[in-house]
Amino acid sequence: MATLVTNTQVHIAEDIGNVINNITPEETPVYSMIAKTKATNTRHEFFTETLNAPNAANAAAEGADFVDSALTSPVRLGNYTQISTKVINVSGTLQAVKTVGSNNEFGRQVGKAGVELRKDIEAAIVGNSASNAGGAGVARRSAGMESWIATNVSAGTGGATPGFNGGTVAAPTDGTARTLTESMFKDTIQKAWKNGGDVKKVIVGPSLKQAISGFTGGATKYTLSKTQELTAGVDVYVSDFGRHEIIPHRYMRSSTVILFDPALWAVAVARNFTTEKLAKTSDADRVALLAEWTLESKNELGNAKIADVQP
Repeated sequence: MATLVTNTQVHIAEDIGNVINNITPEETPVYSMIAKTKATNTRHEFFTETLNAPNAANAAAEGADFVDSALTSPVRLGNYTQISTKVINVSGTLQAVKTVGSNNEFGRQVGKAGVELRKDIEAAIVGNSASNAGGAGVARRSAGMESWIATNVSAGTGGATPGFNGGTVAAPTDGTARTLTESMFKDTIQKAWKNGGDVKKVIVGPSLKQAISGFTGGATKYTLSKTQELTAGVDVYVSDFGRHEIIPHRYMRSSTVILFDPALWAVAVARNFTTEKLAKTSDADRVALLAEWTLESKNELGNAKIADVQP
């Protein structure tokens, strides 16, 4: 008696899961933690100022005439707004047919593009782009953190960060690669502190995060707890100048460590995240997602950077 088996039949229904599994990370830590303010022009300007150095010889004789103090004026800085966009184009047929994992493919693509747009902005914020006023056919660019931080910098031979000069922010020049050391890390924190900074956060790529977890500090780090957990990572580094949270970052350059105070940065928004429906010129629906923004560096002296390093 012949037995029918599945591999000889053509009318077996497909077995396909009704979920689209996406493991792509969505976090945007720096964009999420810094303030949001308003930009009202394509060139967004702001001011920074420092106090005069302390003067231990500030002593006046009894009955002496008052002498005018040396006064300082704020420095005017600026950055250009950058337009970040995503365009979604989905055919009418794809929206009409039955799909698996989504009953609204157009809406799914719009939602996914919104996440991607925020990630693009995050990457630009922590990156090394120079500012650019743009022009005919040339996009405006916002300078990133790597380019703004120019004073408290540890760089390899030949490395340089011009920072803000003459109205624009130049991109840094890479130097000779070096091995990241704990001494280098502590010295850079000290530089920022001496200039009045309080670097509460540290962002770093994955390989350098592991290198920081290898710092010995002043205490034993590797302990086996009662729960049989081995602690090998360093998420907080306590130096002589404060407590610094170490945050692994997926989108920044792998050769840089950025040490910053979130209170000294902001995203200035000219146009918040919007969805623009585009003219229908074919059997498809099109929309554009866009945001216009720039990075505001309130005072780069309070931040620091270690460049040209490897594990």
